[in-house]
Amino acid sequence: MEKLFLGISNHVVCLDKKTGEQVWKTKLKSSSITNVYYENGSIFAYSGGHLFSLNATDGAINWENPLKGFGYSTCIIASEHQNAAVISSQIATQQAVAASTIAASTAASSSS
Repeated sequence: MEKLFLGISNHVVCLDKKTGEQVWKTKLKSSSITNVYYENGSIFAYSGGHLFSLNATDGAINWENPLKGFGYSTCIIASEHQNAAVISSQIATQQAVAASTIAASTAASSSS
C-alpha cells in the first residue's frame, strides 16, 4: 500500500507515502479526536460520536452509524486482524489527549 491515512481535526486525510502529497480528504463530524483504522480497502473512522466507513481509494463515505446511546466519548477501533500493541497505543494516545484537555481547562479556569 502506498497510502497513509490520518485522522486529524475531524477529517480523514489520505497522503501519498512517497511524496507526502494529499490525495484526498473527507470531513466528518466535529471532534477533537478522529480515530482511523484501515482494512481491506475500507477506512473505518470514529469522529463526533459517529462511526464511518470510507472508500480508501477516494474517501467517499460508504456508510455512517450514529452509535445511538453511546455519547461522544473516545472510541477504540479494532478488528480480529489488529494486534494488541496497536490497540494499546491507541488507548495511550487517547488518554494523553484527554489529560491535556483537562489540564488546559483547569489552567483556563484558574486564570479567570
